[in-house]
Amino acid sequence: MPGGNFVIDMQHHYIPAEALAHVGKTREFDFAKSINRFRNATRRITKIETDLEYLDAAGMDMAVLSTGAFTPNGLQFCSVCNDGYAKVVREHPKRYIGMIHVYPHDDPRRNRDEIKRCVEELGLFGLALVSSYGETRLDSEVMDPIYEAALVYDMPVFVHPALRTDLWGGEHYDMFATVSREYDIVKSFVELFYGVLPRFPRLKVIMAHYGGGLPALKGRLLAWHQPEHIAIPEMSRHRGLAVEEATELGLCQDFEARLANCLFDSAGYGGWMPVIKSAFEALGPDHVCFATDYPYELEKVPHARKMISQIERLPLTPEDKAKFFGGNVSKAFRL
Repeated sequence: MPGGNFVIDMQHHYIPAEALAHVGKTREFDFAKSINRFRNATRRITKIETDLEYLDAAGMDMAVLSTGAFTPNGLQFCSVCNDGYAKVVREHPKRYIGMIHVYPHDDPRRNRDEIKRCVEELGLFGLALVSSYGETRLDSEVMDPIYEAALVYDMPVFVHPALRTDLWGGEHYDMFATVSREYDIVKSFVELFYGVLPRFPRLKVIMAHYGGGLPALKGRLLAWHQPEHIAIPEMSRHRGLAVEEATELGLCQDFEARLANCLFDSAGYGGWMPVIKSAFEALGPDHVCFATDYPYELEKVPHARKMISQIERLPLTPEDKAKFFGGNVSKAFRL
């Protein structure tokens, strides 16, 4: 609890060893590639005692566990993973929140049963999703049972980038791991924003990696946000507007209202302060939260501690810092 703030890591990855045995080649991607490439993370990702040591040394009070990008390995992987998460939450209830894993392409009835089991029997909460499932987008009707289940239990859905190496440029210059992954998640945010939230307005959404660069791209979306129910002069329709004009027409206000239940985590940028600082202004202190991407990005304790201390020194109100470090996540998960 550095600086007196309760710190929750929103993006914290863990795969029980039993579940890791079910990771392999699927119709979507050979997940063994990811396991082999990130061997240092793989050595840590199954060890909860090592994880606890990291949390203590870095000054973090809690972590939200998820591995949604691995859910395309199927319902058996998901079910075994959920059982492992439940064990961790039972043993360390003050340190971990365990999210629920299902695969949308499995039988919707079995998914509903698994979600019910996870919430009512295992003590898990929140649904871990991925930005795309092969050709299936997040606004596909295939996803609707997942969103309906989230609403039944008033729990958030958390969207992590896809791991596939054929994403938007693929392995050329390692783009699948850098800009392509971020494009896939900002694309998924737009799909949720326009294709899902209008149908499920109470849905709580948490986007990884600041929604794929949304602190900058939000301005672009604001300039082109033109829902049909708002009257717009014909000469202004179907073109990008100055944000000032969009505000005069009530478009920016409509956009912000739709963001009411959206939260964006700070992982994905290596703790780079320029984007973290801009996110407070661009997205607002009610819509941002702390995350490390452990055991990948901020895997080393000194780097995590430095990021926390740098944010504590920002010229923000104590209330806004408290929201970022833990308050917004606590609200989303109803802690």
